[in-house]
Amino acid sequence: MSVRLTDVATEDLSLRARTVGTPGRVFILACAVSALLLGAGFMQDLILYSGSKPDLSNKIWLLDVDSEESAFTWLSVVVAFSAAGLLFLASRDAAMRGNRFRYHWYALTVLFLLLSFDEFAGIHEKISAALSGRMEHTGLMYFAWAAPAGILSLIGLVAFIPFIRSFPLTLAGLLVLSALIFLGGAVGFEMIGGSVAEVEGIESFRYRVLTNVEEGLEMAGILIFIYVLLCHLERSGATLHPSA
Repeated sequence: MSVRLTDVATEDLSLRARTVGTPGRVFILACAVSALLLGAGFMQDLILYSGSKPDLSNKIWLLDVDSEESAFTWLSVVVAFSAAGLLFLASRDAAMRGNRFRYHWYALTVLFLLLSFDEFAGIHEKISAALSGRMEHTGLMYFAWAAPAGILSLIGLVAFIPFIRSFPLTLAGLLVLSALIFLGGAVGFEMIGGSVAEVEGIESFRYRVLTNVEEGLEMAGILIFIYVLLCHLERSGATLHPSA
């Protein structure tokens, strides 16, 4: 059976047409689901703390964004793992093309796999507990892991500047924005929340508000990063021809 080149071209154009706007649709859907779960958790906190003394016995842990049992935590695991999967596709594509940044892609893949694992295993909390016995941990340093992690992240961000500059200007700006938003939540608000937790405890309303903001920023940072990845993969053709 013969296949006309025009048929192949038409099919390819049809496939490309169906994928136009995919990054935007995925980003909007993920943002909507994340906002719904985050909003539900925040509304629960408002209701629980509306009286003179919160009755935490009525808390629905599935809605608590700071709990490893919550739906938001599950979504965070899925989102981070999805980012790792997209990064692997980008890594493979870069390796096939002989791109000089292929090792940057692989390093990011490993990083997001670790982030995904940490979301449900709480590795950073165990590291924080270990560091607390070896260093002063008061005020902004109450969660001892945050400051060292922030310093390492900034060093890593600087080391990735050539990688970031290899992207088109808009995507490069979004990459930087995603990193700053994520670190602002994971490190910045974590440190602020720690200073509040030291004085008021982790069940105070102020700490609960800071935790919601922290988790929201972390999710927003990863979602923006995923949007950049989808745009990059669409531009490179990796999403259209995954077996190539």
